Amino acid sequence: MKITLSLTAGLILFAFTSLKAQMSLDPFVPNVNRITGVTNCGDNRIFIIEQVGRILVSDLQGNLQPNPFLNIIGRVRSAGGEQGLLGLAFSPDYATDGRFYINYTNLTGNTVVSRFTVTPPDGMTADSTTEEILFTIVQPFTNHNGGDLHFGPDGYLYIASGDGGSGGDPGNRAQNLLEPLGKILRIDVNTPSGYAVPSSNPFAGNPNADSRVWSYGWRNPWRFSFDSRSGDMWIGDVGQNLWEEISFEKAGSPGGGNYGWRCYEASHPFNLTGCQPASQYILPVYEFPHGPDCSVTGGFVYRGALSSDWYGKYFFTDYCNGQIRSLHYNDSGSVVFTNYGAFGTNFFTTFGQDRYGEFYLGRNSTGVYKLTNDDCKPVAAPSLSDTVLTIAGSYLLSTPFHPELNYAWFFNGNLIPGETGSALLAATSGEYKVLVSRNDTCFNLSKAVTLLLGQQNGFQVYPNPAGSGVVNLVWSLNLPNKKVIEVFDSVGRLLKKEVNLGVDSGTTLDLTGYSKGLYFIRIIHNDNAFTQKLLIQ
Repeated sequence: MKITLSLTAGLILFAFTSLKAQMSLDPFVPNVNRITGVTNCGDNRIFIIEQVGRILVSDLQGNLQPNPFLNIIGRVRSAGGEQGLLGLAFSPDYATDGRFYINYTNLTGNTVVSRFTVTPPDGMTADSTTEEILFTIVQPFTNHNGGDLHFGPDGYLYIASGDGGSGGDPGNRAQNLLEPLGKILRIDVNTPSGYAVPSSNPFAGNPNADSRVWSYGWRNPWRFSFDSRSGDMWIGDVGQNLWEEISFEKAGSPGGGNYGWRCYEASHPFNLTGCQPASQYILPVYEFPHGPDCSVTGGFVYRGALSSDWYGKYFFTDYCNGQIRSLHYNDSGSVVFTNYGAFGTNFFTTFGQDRYGEFYLGRNSTGVYKLTNDDCKPVAAPSLSDTVLTIAGSYLLSTPFHPELNYAWFFNGNLIPGETGSALLAATSGEYKVLVSRNDTCFNLSKAVTLLLGQQNGFQVYPNPAGSGVVNLVWSLNLPNKKVIEVFDSVGRLLKKEVNLGVDSGTTLDLTGYSKGLYFIRIIHNDNAFTQKLLIQ
């Protein structure tokens, strides 16, 4: 494995290797074939995408439903290779709107992004006649179709598109902003029909660019994902002949980044005709050479509850090698690499997650596997901050509830009778801890967290005062819908504006680089405006 240096966002990031034998790969659904995706819709079902044009469903024990959730084999061109049914994303409001989105190559070999609606949303099969094609992309060759799609923390749909195929991007499409190929696209599908282009897209209204483009300079971003907690984006971009890469985009990015292909393969010159110096591109945070590796398979940041050793790490593998690896940022801002070893036969095509954030792997040959940590120590993480300002008299763990775990809460060192879930019903401000256990030899006690109960002016900001960096906003339950969040300096100049579409009880706000001083944070919801002061010191 090669040690690499990469320059991203002004930071020198040093990646190094370490070995741990803490992982098992257990057969989950063996009798499925050519897997291109594994995902969930927020309930106990796991959806398995077969490249041929089917979506299958299993429960959390790996029992396969007899009938496909969706079968569009007759619409999909999938003669092997890189064509077929390639991506699936469920609406964030799937439980009520029943909408989901897929990405596939049609019978003429062109990319189709379309929407289906399931009625009722908890139905076990989707009606293929409800398909609404949002757009198609003409593919000049059969390979490099990308195909992944995910909803970002902003509620918009992000779609990965490869450079159009062949080799070396002969049409230089990845650098051409008028082309949708070699891009990650971003659209607003929260519309009665069709879609809209968000006005905050970096090239919206630009006559010299496709307004859907979020970022460009990609070769074949086969799999990308958002960190479910931080909102950061991680992208595994498949290389040409020599290098595979993992790229990173921090949450809150305005988009518009150029990731370098075909000028550079990872951080290495490839075809510099008409190109800028490497410093003008966003280089990967990690890269690795071919032999025996050949094609990166990007994954997810682990935010499940069963493994504290994995928590916060981004996992990925390689199609030819089959070694499972992870990256994470340490406290000094460096990227730390871990290799968990090779796991049997290769051909791992995709990672997946269930509703609890636990990991799965799909293979091109046969089968879906579940990743388990032999160490088994569960996550006990009530907060990223020592002090939590909570609006109501309850607090939810930062990790999702998991049915295999037991929870015991302590207040000022004493067990709280009856508090056995991942949500704490707190009556008094003070110091709390949670003991999470799976059995007598598998437990973890959290650090102390101080809960300050009560509501003040619609929302709270913590830590406050703060150092420059990420602060947390917590709002009351009367702010569940679309909100505009603004940051002003002490003289009233608008410095930052973003839209929060979630129905959660808070969010994080990235103020990295802000100078010391007094700021005002305003949340606008419907006709109401709430303002709080923030001191950065």
